[in-house]
Amino acid sequence: MPVADTSFLIDMMRRDPAALRRYDEYERQDIALSTTAITAMELYKGAYVSGNRRNVEKADTILELFNLLPLDETVYPVFGRIAAGLCRDGNPIGDFDEAIAAITLCNDGEIITRDRHFEKIPELKVIAY
Repeated sequence: MPVADTSFLIDMMRRDPAALRRYDEYERQDIALSTTAITAMELYKGAYVSGNRRNVEKADTILELFNLLPLDETVYPVFGRIAAGLCRDGNPIGDFDEAIAAITLCNDGEIITRDRHFEKIPELKVIAY
């Protein structure tokens, strides 16, 4: 299952051609896309920080296109394993992105992102655009 990272949603909001092409590919194949609760929080934070009410409306609209994957108890140990492994290797990517990766893995997903640091998680399939 494809899971959209925050960078992908932001790029869609900005009408980035590469992101829109990737989204259209999934639409043509009738593949449902998901995102995470953490991603939604990051998206709204950015929209509110911008001070532009239109960005909040864009966040509302874009999130309607995706199934929302929750953060639940199945994610906690996966997050712990990922975060600890990255810390041990000296390669942490940040709590939110580690949580997004854990939610994605718990849902047998692959992450759609332009952020290369997700590639530090060996078991996570990264779909670049």
